[in-house]
Amino acid sequence: MAFSLMTRPTPRALVVPGTVALLLLLPWLIYWSAVIHRYGLRDDYAILREAREEPGKILRVCASQGRPLYGWMLEVSAKAAGGIDGLMGLRLMGVAGLGVLAAAVFLLLRKEGWRPGSAALLAGFLTVTPSAQVIANWGICWPQAVALMLGLGAFAFARRAMGPPGADTPVRWPYALAAVGCMATATLIYQVSGLFSAVLLAASLVVHRDVSTRDTARWMLKHLLVMGAGLALAYAVTQVLFKTGVFPPSPRLSFEKHWVDKTVWALTHVFPNALALSALNEAPVGDMDGYWAMVVLTLTLLGVGVAVEGRRSGFGGVGRWLLALVTLSGAAYSVSFLAGERWPTYRTLNALTGVWAVFFAASLVNLGTIWPRHGPRMAMGLLTAFVAVSALLAHEQSLELFALPQGRELALMEQGASLVVPDRKPRVFVLTAKQSDSTAPFHYLDEFGSVSVDAEWVAKEMLKALVKERFPGERDVSGLYRFAAGPVAPEPRNYDILIDMRRQHVSAASPILQKPR
Repeated sequence: MAFSLMTRPTPRALVVPGTVALLLLLPWLIYWSAVIHRYGLRDDYAILREAREEPGKILRVCASQGRPLYGWMLEVSAKAAGGIDGLMGLRLMGVAGLGVLAAAVFLLLRKEGWRPGSAALLAGFLTVTPSAQVIANWGICWPQAVALMLGLGAFAFARRAMGPPGADTPVRWPYALAAVGCMATATLIYQVSGLFSAVLLAASLVVHRDVSTRDTARWMLKHLLVMGAGLALAYAVTQVLFKTGVFPPSPRLSFEKHWVDKTVWALTHVFPNALALSALNEAPVGDMDGYWAMVVLTLTLLGVGVAVEGRRSGFGGVGRWLLALVTLSGAAYSVSFLAGERWPTYRTLNALTGVWAVFFAASLVNLGTIWPRHGPRMAMGLLTAFVAVSALLAHEQSLELFALPQGRELALMEQGASLVVPDRKPRVFVLTAKQSDSTAPFHYLDEFGSVSVDAEWVAKEMLKALVKERFPGERDVSGLYRFAAGPVAPEPRNYDILIDMRRQHVSAASPILQKPR
């Protein structure tokens, strides 16, 4: 009788590897059609030039802001990218990083006890949030995906060090030290990204219902101490670099001093962006009905989820959820709260949005348990629909708020660059635009739908990059023309080429340009 060492895998055995493969592929399906366009955002053009012409500058600038590893990664990758077309490669690295992040989140959620369906949906959702869209669509943001994965690594190592919630196990110090190292490394890339470990910490706490509030607090405190140790180590490294004169500290690197005012500001300007999950803030203009409706829906669902948890586990369950929700929301925003700057960008909200997404998904699953027969299926159906709509929004917003408007700006500047005749050394004047001139449906800060050429330095860098493409052999193409820019055009006799970046010309098929005389 013959025996075979190879057995055909059952359908159930294929669930995990199949889901991992789909999650790796998901960001490519969502973002591919946008990121392959020819475009860049404001800082992209300067980064490309500095990597080529001023080696070490990117590293120095980023290190002065406490992000030396970000600077190193950005300088190496921008130098390899070469020119504007190479920005697509940077964006694709961001997309690939989001795919790996989703797969890793799914595997960790499964290990914590999440069901395959809800784990896959939550992991997939984390790749389509507005914060994730910035990573995918802005070339210079790709290192943030690496930092988020290091945040996951910090949780995974800390979990091995501490054991499960409620377990009275001795700390395994090698794993704890590895967790601190991951957190510190993530912080040295991008300060807020290591806090993404709070997302998995929240996901672990919501499924361990047999743990008392006291044990939950103790277990959470241990993890937060590891996070704090990693942040402290990164801070110590940056201070050593500053004190020894390796890098100068930036004036932007300061601590907040007005705590009450900062709390009010965060609650009114930052937390709503996280509570809205996939609904995008359109301030200062735009239709905000959907945004605020999503904020209300999230708060309502969280309230219902807490109530159902109380029905199931009593006041102890309510206390556990509220303790975890409040504490981990604070932990996820802690670095930004301590920072002196107040800039409510989505690229700083990955951790905070992720924590709210965990409780949103868990509350919806809780709601489904009220009707044992059909409730769980209805809950999964609603969660699936929510993630599907979020993915569709991410796809459309990547095109309409990143690729297409930025591509139109670049195309207009490219037409002006095509008129540069080196022998004549023409005088080029770029009429800069305002954010209100954006051709996108709406805009938010310097991320979604923003105008890149709203400042002289951006116009200068973009034009130089385009002229460099025409004359790659020239060492310094800025000597081929005379450049000026501003919000008001001078008299026609003072320029040979006028590139008008305002809305009426960006949206026109044939922009008005004056050829060199």
